[in-house]
Amino acid sequence: MGAGLVAYDLLLFNLAALFYGAAAFAGATAYRESCRVLPWWLALFPALFVGIVALIAEVSIGCALCPRLAAGRYTMMRGRVFFGWILRSMFRRILFVPGIRWIVMSFNTLRWLAFRGMGANIAFASNMSADADLLDPSLVTIERGATIGARCVVSCHYVENGKLVLGEVKIGAGALLALDVVVAPQVTIGANAFLGARVSVSVGATIGERARIGGAAVIDTAARVGARARIGTNAYVAPRTEIPDYGRVDAASSASSTTRSAAPDV
Repeated sequence: MGAGLVAYDLLLFNLAALFYGAAAFAGATAYRESCRVLPWWLALFPALFVGIVALIAEVSIGCALCPRLAAGRYTMMRGRVFFGWILRSMFRRILFVPGIRWIVMSFNTLRWLAFRGMGANIAFASNMSADADLLDPSLVTIERGATIGARCVVSCHYVENGKLVLGEVKIGAGALLALDVVVAPQVTIGANAFLGARVSVSVGATIGERARIGGAAVIDTAARVGARARIGTNAYVAPRTEIPDYGRVDAASSASSTTRSAAPDV
């Protein structure tokens, strides 16, 4: 394990040096050409833009050359999918180094290009806070009008019993993830669902269309929250529990079996 970590660091260092060097060369070339028609201080802006776009392009090419990721369980340190996942994690770290990350995530077009380049199926007309994080972009789908709020984390992997487990995450059109929401692998969030601050959605859970999850609620493993259901603040939905369409779980309470449906909202 120790040797593997050292190998990871060495490979990451060399890839970073290669990618940053090529991006810096592109930016320097743009700066030199821009100085022909602009004052030096204005030439810095197109040079920075070209350098960042070049870095996004390099990462995109690197990800395109990696083995494609697929949901499943994979032995650590073996197989093309595992090593493809490792390489993709390196490319993501290279692109999202502090400073460059802030610039990329602050501009809609750059952010969209970066995540698309890393394989995410993300609509251009979606919204994401500059400090949100997608840990495995190639397994994430974010549809039109969805919003990922401040410090939200979407992960499509975890390690269990020596196996790397990968699972897709799908966030429907118009869904809203507020502050500090954590989404685990194999999760589906329906269109126009609302997840309040500090909600945790565990592995394999499903949130139906237009469901509302109150702040600090926990939706545990493989639970299902039906369409237009209401989960109160600080509520807990136990593993494999099904909340039917229009169902309700009161604030600060728990549900460990099927909850009776409530009348539809008028």
